[in-house]
Amino acid sequence: MHAEIITPKRLSPTEAQLLTTLSGRGQDIFTVRDAEQVLHKANPAVRKLLHGLAKRRWLQRLEKGKYLIIPLSAGADSHYTENELVIAAHLITPYYISYWTALSHYGLTEQPTRTVYVATPKRRLPLELHGVTYRFITLTRKKFFGYARVWVSDKHVQMADRAKTLVDCLDHPEFCGGVIEIAKGLWRSRDQLDWKQLLTHAERMGNGAVLKRLGYLLETLGIGPGSVRERLQRKKSAGYVLLDPLAPHTGIHNARWRLLINVDPTELVDWRET
Repeated sequence: MHAEIITPKRLSPTEAQLLTTLSGRGQDIFTVRDAEQVLHKANPAVRKLLHGLAKRRWLQRLEKGKYLIIPLSAGADSHYTENELVIAAHLITPYYISYWTALSHYGLTEQPTRTVYVATPKRRLPLELHGVTYRFITLTRKKFFGYARVWVSDKHVQMADRAKTLVDCLDHPEFCGGVIEIAKGLWRSRDQLDWKQLLTHAERMGNGAVLKRLGYLLETLGIGPGSVRERLQRKKSAGYVLLDPLAPHTGIHNARWRLLINVDPTELVDWRET
């Protein structure tokens, strides 16, 4: 039996010009406006051309006005998608990737998720592409800090730094799988964390729950400088908050940290590596 020969789908000179120009720039994800600038053509003509390329599987439509170039290496059926973090970087501006997704990036959780968590000052509904859900977490400008460029394959994306990832999760444990995942992240980061940066980030958030949860977890895990826990203790606000918003709203009141401990404390440490 002879192997099937796959013949590349034919491109017109204009289509070839567009794809080779964008690919040459490393611009695998592009907008209609980008295509207009390459081809020097009006919007209706460009949209028609892009529609044809998508129909013939040279392109994948990500959302209205935004496309992904499908490489020849995808094969005859064009089963291909760009890295989900790279796609996330093109869905909204400004943004950075955080919460469960950043925990996974830093190797701080073993729990898989098919959701990419994107922090942004803007509001946007979730988007599903190729089995991946992109969830946009709206932050106030005050909380929108603590991120930097990281490389994913040969492209860069904006990612929360290690300390800000943990602080974001303390702010919203529901976006990282709960407080036990945060405890794992703190424990596994104990030798890499800049404790001063972690404390500064936590205080800058302006959320007393972040300081209380952080202090309690550091104390329970027995990690971090004593000076950090002492400062968190002095900074704690009045009133009780839930340790874990995902757990039942019942438990023991911890007066030291002003927390309702609604997770069995042994579950916060029993998983630790020996």
